[in-house]
Amino acid sequence: MLNSFDNYIFDLDGTLINSSEEVLLCFKKAFLNAGYPVDESRFTSDVIGPPLRQIIAIIAPDLTDEEIVSSVIKNFRTIYDYDENDISVLYDGIYDFVTNLKKDGKKLFIATFKPKIPAMRLVEKFFPNIFDDVYTIDKFGKQITKEEMINDIISKYGLDKTKTVMIGDAVSDVTAGKNAGITSVGVLWGYGSDKTELIKNADFVINKI
Repeated sequence: MLNSFDNYIFDLDGTLINSSEEVLLCFKKAFLNAGYPVDESRFTSDVIGPPLRQIIAIIAPDLTDEEIVSSVIKNFRTIYDYDENDISVLYDGIYDFVTNLKKDGKKLFIATFKPKIPAMRLVEKFFPNIFDDVYTIDKFGKQITKEEMINDIISKYGLDKTKTVMIGDAVSDVTAGKNAGITSVGVLWGYGSDKTELIKNADFVINKI
């Protein structure tokens, strides 16, 4: 089924790359540096995926001090954006899958809530010269949704919606794809232990690449 499309839009974290250990480690340091220590049990892979402010709200729901929130965001970006010792890894089979799609002449894109600096650092490390374009949350200088990313990709590259698929590990990925009028595929690896809503909302689900 996956080989029948011409255009593939992938989520990054939890779909192509497992960056959970790296991201959580950087968040722990960011909270400590902001003088707001958080219980270790709050740092689980289930929190990863949304934009930074939403992640912070999940990790520290009682944190309402905007100055501290801003400090955590600044610390996180300083630590994570340029981390030369990033311990993120690819999910099994992903590299071969996307490189084979590229060899077959498919168009490949990424739509991620990651900002440009860390997203491009990882894409250039793991997928040099493979993706046609990378859409980040700050691509246009303001926060954009996954649906907006998908719609802009389709418009900019003149893609046939019937030949385009969105692939991701979160409900937000598959609903964005469906709202944009393309096929949505949910992957059952990635972040979050409860995949019930993902399965319910996706057009298709896959367990192994």
